[in-house]
Amino acid sequence: MMISRGSEGNGYGQFEKRGTWRRTGLLLLYVGLEVIGVLSSVALGAQGGKLELRLDEEQPAGTIVGDISAGLPPGVTASLYFISDHDDKGVGNDLLIDETTGIIKTARRLDREERDRYSFTAVTMTGDTVQVSITVNDINDHSPSFPKSKTLLKIPEHTTKGTRFSLDPATDADKEPLNTQNYVIKEGNVGKVFRLETKRAANTVLYLDLVVDGDLDREKRSSYSLVLEASDGGSPRRTGQMTLDVLLQDINDHAPVFNQSRYHAIISESLPQGSNILQVFASDADEGDNGLVLYEINRRQSDPDRYFVVDPRSGIITLNKPLDYEVRKVHELVVQARDNASHPEITNAFVTIHVRDYNDNQPTMTIIFLSEDGSPRISEGAQPGQYVARISVSDPDYGEYSNVNVSLEGGDGKFALTTKDSIIYLIYVDKVLDREERDSYDLRVLATDAGTPPLRAESSFTIQVTDINDNPPLFDQQAYNYTISEVVDPGNFVLQVTARDKDTGPNGEVRYSILPNAGTNAYWFSIDPMTGIITTALQLDYETNPKPRVTVVAMDGGRPPLSSTAVVEINLENINDNAPVFSSSHYNVSIKENTPPRTCFFEPLEHTRAADCTLPLEHTRAAGCTLPLEHTRAADCTLPLEHTRAAGCTLPLEHTRAAGCTLPLEHTRAAGCTLPLEHTRAADCTLPEVRGQFTSKGLPKTA
Repeated sequence: MMISRGSEGNGYGQFEKRGTWRRTGLLLLYVGLEVIGVLSSVALGAQGGKLELRLDEEQPAGTIVGDISAGLPPGVTASLYFISDHDDKGVGNDLLIDETTGIIKTARRLDREERDRYSFTAVTMTGDTVQVSITVNDINDHSPSFPKSKTLLKIPEHTTKGTRFSLDPATDADKEPLNTQNYVIKEGNVGKVFRLETKRAANTVLYLDLVVDGDLDREKRSSYSLVLEASDGGSPRRTGQMTLDVLLQDINDHAPVFNQSRYHAIISESLPQGSNILQVFASDADEGDNGLVLYEINRRQSDPDRYFVVDPRSGIITLNKPLDYEVRKVHELVVQARDNASHPEITNAFVTIHVRDYNDNQPTMTIIFLSEDGSPRISEGAQPGQYVARISVSDPDYGEYSNVNVSLEGGDGKFALTTKDSIIYLIYVDKVLDREERDSYDLRVLATDAGTPPLRAESSFTIQVTDINDNPPLFDQQAYNYTISEVVDPGNFVLQVTARDKDTGPNGEVRYSILPNAGTNAYWFSIDPMTGIITTALQLDYETNPKPRVTVVAMDGGRPPLSSTAVVEINLENINDNAPVFSSSHYNVSIKENTPPRTCFFEPLEHTRAADCTLPLEHTRAAGCTLPLEHTRAADCTLPLEHTRAAGCTLPLEHTRAAGCTLPLEHTRAAGCTLPLEHTRAADCTLPEVRGQFTSKGLPKTA
């Protein structure tokens, strides 16, 4: 028997077919219990051994590790091993153990860095045990690796020699001596102004520092790109590299510089407060705070009324107060740029802003939605090309400013805009919609005139995608199976089915019903149309149908509705709820009046069986037949006459002529049946005339 990883899962003995796994699992459990029993019985004479095996990591799957039999005591052999007491699932996942031969192989490539040891106990059928331990040897299969392939280090220029800067070390998953052993600067150390120093810590990691070993002058060289290489102790060696970019930090010896000395802008007097006008920009060759540029308007030299403000970080100039062309047509600003050093450098730039009296009206838009109620919505069933909204635009200005351009933003490409005369625009569906994928889209319509600067109007709205009944209810499972006793009362809970519909509103409201089918006894059950709870509607009867089947229909509230079905298989548990029943309620039989005692004169069960729907009936004969009397309770005409009279004889037995008597026959029950017997059937017997005398007991005298 081979223990291996199956095609599915990680356990022992798994096979592709679920049914095969179950049978095999039971067999293995049974065999395992038998083996344990055998081992327990011979434990007193058992012997134990140890087997230490070693294997280099990264060997291909199927590599032989060793033989369990090598660990058995001398002279002990085994033809079958039982593997137990392994430490975890690693043995079953990573090793193949042939329980017949004891050969151990790898199930996959082993990685020492992932797991370096395996152990388990092998037990023979005679109770001998072998403690198997497998050690995975390290090989040089990992290279030193820095945390980052590229790192930036900033160092102030003129840093003192001997100053050290700690760097992130390279790590190597291999163990000593195959881990990181050395660092060198491979290239980029111009002028040899740096060197490396290392120190190994208790955790075996080799740490390194970059040490300044020369004069650092930013004016001569502003940066260094050092290639650091880490090597391990393998043969051949493995290496890993990292690029260390060293930037020398500058002192504040540069002032900010504007990208242009004078800026111009033309704005409308109707420009809203807070609108952006233009952006100034200055750069500083210094770094850090020395190169951080901040902007401000020199109020002593310009704009004392604060019509404009400038963002100190971005340099964006915005309108702070409403403008009036008649009051001032031109505004001159002095904008300062200064760095953030402790002793800042300052530079000025001039900004000229012209105010225009034209195009002081923005375009206007009127949007009419084409839905039935005029709201912004569209059915998910709308076809591409169907119109959603109508837009009319106008501009009170004249001339070139009345030329308005309209654009549509948003909608993820599901909607588009069209026009024929640049006055009336139509929004239409451009791609198929699916409410279940997305139920709303945010759109924005922009109307921009041709003025300088251009004015625009915009309108934002959300288009709601309405639902159509395009999804049927779907059951959580297509088939259900449930077992219930046949004697539960009507109204008893059976199970609950659930179906879900992706649609909304009535289209997504699910109601349940049972498909009528007399052949499957579906009428025995009922279902709550809202909850899907199935209950018994009538008394169940195993003898009528031991496996009634119900087809449940889930239907939504759409028009037309959509539906789906699921089958519920119900297994009834049988109980003893039926007494035996004779095939006939009345039998006629003749008997001679001088018939000797214990003569079998009537065998109703030979010609007909008393049927019990619950328990099988054994063939039973009346008294004098082949079965003992204790197995039958059928009336016997050979009973004493007083008993016969009690059995319902219709004429006095003293008469010597033929008499007809009715004998009750009670059913015979199978052994172990606990059901009370209630039904009796009568058999008529005719007694032919026999002359003679009777005793006081009613039996004829004998010579």
